[in-house]
Amino acid sequence: MRPRRLRFLALLVPPLALVLIAGCEEPRNVGGTAGAPAKKKAPAEDPFIVGKTTQKIGRADDPALKKGAQVAPNKIVAKDYITIQGNAYVYAIDKTAQMKVEYALKLYQAANDRYPADYNEFMKEIIQANNIALPKLPFYQEYVYNEKDHQLLVYEYPEKKAGPLPGQPQQ
Repeated sequence: MRPRRLRFLALLVPPLALVLIAGCEEPRNVGGTAGAPAKKKAPAEDPFIVGKTTQKIGRADDPALKKGAQVAPNKIVAKDYITIQGNAYVYAIDKTAQMKVEYALKLYQAANDRYPADYNEFMKEIIQANNIALPKLPFYQEYVYNEKDHQLLVYEYPEKKAGPLPGQPQQ
């Protein structure tokens, strides 16, 4: 019995040694000049948003953000079976984020007898103080804070929605 085990081990050792040796090779500079590190492209924004969060909120009165934007519809607008699930998810995360911020604003108003005076106070006293992490929106939507009405809105950019996904080549 002993010689068979040794023969079996003798058959396994060379392939294992090759696998271990192959992993020890240093990375090569493919396509670049010798000695210079290869340039890396900036990673494209990942369009997959499920489970990701952000604290990036713009100002509703910012003219750069307002250009071409409209307030996102507060309902599910998809009609076909394929896109209705994605649209329902986006609507649900929009609504959840708005309710989370609305609750924090009401607590702040009850404690201070006023709403935050401006955008900076809103960010400091509502978002950062409560560590509110809003669900990440699709690339064609953005969170904004309306100082006058003291509410979180979602701007939607139809021209971005109609265009290609981020990181996709233009046609």
